[in-house]
Amino acid sequence: MRSLRPIFETDKQVKVSHDFKRQILEVLSLARVINNYYYKKKKVQEQIRPQILRQFREELSTIKQNQDWLFAIPSVLEKISEDFISKNDSFRFPDSIILFEVWMNLGITSLYPQVALHFKFPGFLKGEQTRHIFQFIFSTSRGLAFPIQFSPEFYLYSPKFLKYLNPLFKWIYKICHVLNIAIFKLEKHFHSKRHHPGEFESVIISKYNNNIYKVVNTLFHGYFTDAPKTLGQYPSFQEVLEDTMFCYRIGDHAIEVKKDKPHYQTLDVPLINHDLIKKRYEVDFYGYIKNLMAVNKLLTKKIQYYRKKRKELINDLPFFDQIKFWLQISKKLSLPGQHLPPKYAEIEKYHKHKHLIEKLRKLLWLTPLFTHTVHDASRVKESFKFSKKAEQLEGYEYDIESSKPIFFTYISTYEKEEEFEFSDSEVLAALEDLRDTMAKMWLYFKERHFKYALKKLNDVARLSTEGKENKAQIETDIKKLIPIIAIYEVFNRPLSESVYPESIPQTKRFKAYLAKFLTSRYNILGLNLIKFFNKLAYRNWAHLITQKEMNLHQFFRFIFSLDIWKHIPGNVKEYLIENSV
Repeated sequence: MRSLRPIFETDKQVKVSHDFKRQILEVLSLARVINNYYYKKKKVQEQIRPQILRQFREELSTIKQNQDWLFAIPSVLEKISEDFISKNDSFRFPDSIILFEVWMNLGITSLYPQVALHFKFPGFLKGEQTRHIFQFIFSTSRGLAFPIQFSPEFYLYSPKFLKYLNPLFKWIYKICHVLNIAIFKLEKHFHSKRHHPGEFESVIISKYNNNIYKVVNTLFHGYFTDAPKTLGQYPSFQEVLEDTMFCYRIGDHAIEVKKDKPHYQTLDVPLINHDLIKKRYEVDFYGYIKNLMAVNKLLTKKIQYYRKKRKELINDLPFFDQIKFWLQISKKLSLPGQHLPPKYAEIEKYHKHKHLIEKLRKLLWLTPLFTHTVHDASRVKESFKFSKKAEQLEGYEYDIESSKPIFFTYISTYEKEEEFEFSDSEVLAALEDLRDTMAKMWLYFKERHFKYALKKLNDVARLSTEGKENKAQIETDIKKLIPIIAIYEVFNRPLSESVYPESIPQTKRFKAYLAKFLTSRYNILGLNLIKFFNKLAYRNWAHLITQKEMNLHQFFRFIFSLDIWKHIPGNVKEYLIENSV
């Protein structure tokens, strides 16, 4: 069992699989990520260079020609930064790519999962008491470690019949690189993020009745599997952690929990647990979600109530009036904008209340947590995708009303669309209570920690990785910023995405189905192909390491000394090699 140098301030640890295969392939993966990252960074710089130069010329012209120029200078650099981040960063924390770039450039000390955060939530499924989310933070995305195209002689293979196997080797390598190019093109087309600094992967461990513990692993790109896997019966949660380990694969953005065995090689990774997060950052997601579930239960009852009242009113109508009513309903559905006659107003009022509450219940699970209170409205439009007038929300983020909690913003929008007034005071009071509870957490976290992190990132951007003092400062900044960034991710993601995938219908989870298909044991083009290429890469590099009698540090220097990494800046490559001791 190996331990990481304790950067993070915690005495808790969890075990992560750490066999030789992972250790070797992580080096290849890091090299590929750094090389591809600087390639993309160079492309973005070339793309925006003319825009920046033109903008600066305009600003200089404005300064020369106009004495009153202070507020006339356009601010495009912020927009440029946002464009770059959106193409390279899997985290939603603003400018977090700055931290992850300097982190991965530390080289060998940035390998492997560096820290795990433990979040505690109420149970959701039948018999589930508590749901524990473990979020592992990596310095890079651990991109696919396909074998690099070298001849067998490069790996020091020297059997007499090698010349007869050369065509086979070339064919296998050609497949690898053709697939890699194809994946790269798909990545570009779909704006995917296969190689980038910074990554986190999650896994769920739940406690059920009778102290039964189950795990929900993740598949490609962090999609949760559907069926929980039973770990067994344990007296305490701590014993579950002692009896299990967390496993990840290179190239497969996922993580799973397995029973630990004596012959497994593991790495002790620092754990920032729920209690420490609650104490240090004053964030209690568990308490908030308990309130949210109570609101969800109330909304469910209200939906049933309004459905029942509407049905009773329809049944009270004379037979022919019922026929006329349903004809009016069909006319309204086929011709949008039609209104029901006034005599059906009471029925329509109950229907609109029911329909609006159904939407509000969806919003509980489909919107980021920070939108449940007063917030920056620039991302509100993403939560209105099921509104039939979503296209009219252009510029809505500049409306002062849109900074209200997402529920009240949606109620106002729905009232305008449907020309009615939502009058359920019990629902409004429950949503107000939810707003106030989230405000205590989010606004405090934002003022105390989020703003501090933004300021600290500006300092990190000015640091160079060269020099022992700067390296120590970077590690200190990582220790302070990573937990803040991880907590921010929970605030900025819907519960259906990060904690409760079951909260939305399975028919709405197409990407999860796709991930399940690609990881099927019968699918040769998905996970099985990654396993094959990883195995091939490991065998080749392991043979070379054995022949050259290299240790991990020597292998690291050897890999980064290869001239195939054409996009890594010379000073970065030199630093990586010199500091791999």
